[in-house]
Amino acid sequence: MKKILAAATAALVMVLVLAASAPAEEKPAHPPEDAVKLLEESIDEVLSVLKNQDLTIEEQKEKIEAVIDPVFNYGLIARLSLGPRNWRQLDREQREIFVERFVRRLKDSYFENIAMVQGDAETQVEIREKTVQENRVHVPIRASMKGSSMDMLYKFHLSEGEGWRVYDVEISGVSIVASYRSQFNEVMRDLSAEEMLEQLRTMEVDTPEIENQQ
Repeated sequence: MKKILAAATAALVMVLVLAASAPAEEKPAHPPEDAVKLLEESIDEVLSVLKNQDLTIEEQKEKIEAVIDPVFNYGLIARLSLGPRNWRQLDREQREIFVERFVRRLKDSYFENIAMVQGDAETQVEIREKTVQENRVHVPIRASMKGSSMDMLYKFHLSEGEGWRVYDVEISGVSIVASYRSQFNEVMRDLSAEEMLEQLRTMEVDTPEIENQQ
């Protein structure tokens, strides 16, 4: 009996030792839910700024820019929008100029589009179920305003050292990145890199059209 108890005790001790030494299952540093939370908080902040009638247009832009800058990976959006073949045609200085001018154009377009909800107390945003695929998260939303609605899809990727960042947005099923890339492909067939950059400086690249849903 003593031998049996001793063996049982030894086995129990061994189980406890193995359990204690087994590595605990690590939680991901940036779970997909973080992307949804980031989007939700940024939308709430932007709507709050837009509904603040005490702010001037410039003050609103400044505050909104501070909200959205940490959400978007502008450099990646710029590269994807130009496309890999066109990107390779630019030298380092031209790439820096392109990103700077493109991001400015992208932000101006963003401000123009969100101006439609300015001061609209009825604007509501519904965040729908996300989809996750490896290091990407897609978060669909529906924005309802002034008797119309708009479906949008925010595409996040996991950026090393920065967490979740948006690399593309679909508006009513139309990808902003794909729309710009189509334009740049057409432009670069006829123009040099320098000519394209000058055209971008003068804002002659069209903004993708947005259609509201009734």
